[in-house]
Amino acid sequence: MAYAKKTLAGLRQSLADRHNNGTVPTSSTVLALWDRILNRGKDYCARKLALNSPTTLTTSSGTVVCPTAFLMVKEVYNSDEEKITRINETESTGAEGNVYWISGNHQSGFYFNVPSDNDDTYTVHQAVHFEDMVNTTDICIIPDEEAVVAYAYSFLRRSEADPFEDADLSLQECDSRLAEVISVQNSNENNLELTWQ
Repeated sequence: MAYAKKTLAGLRQSLADRHNNGTVPTSSTVLALWDRILNRGKDYCARKLALNSPTTLTTSSGTVVCPTAFLMVKEVYNSDEEKITRINETESTGAEGNVYWISGNHQSGFYFNVPSDNDDTYTVHQAVHFEDMVNTTDICIIPDEEAVVAYAYSFLRRSEADPFEDADLSLQECDSRLAEVISVQNSNENNLELTWQ
């Protein structure tokens, strides 16, 4: 059988296996709570992994608004597929050549900037906020879905009267699983015999 990524329904079942002896709640209120904490787990894991979501941005007069989901830039390439260098916004006055900087803030939004004579379409590899899983068929974007479930279980147990130590152990499991995902990613990216297209 081929591998299939877990959906929200699968995450609910995994959480039920840990918390409710395998029985998924039928209460819409409880399921809404579970979905919120599973999405918080997804957000926590995505931030820790700094998951990459490439996009293209075309500058005009040296600037363009970053997508609203933007968190941070990882790498940028110009239309000639040359990697360009990031500089601080404070160094941007009079900047020349293949450089870029990020301006703005969380409140007013972020801007991708280059010297005004370098307008181009850039491929920007960025970490972003990913959309929440809403429908039971929505796929979890975290490579190890059980890390999301471990986070959610930890959250549930902390809200209960008898969290014991398993709430902390579940959060540690989540972080351990994420460390393993990072290790695998590093192994894949640094292996010269294997390249991903």
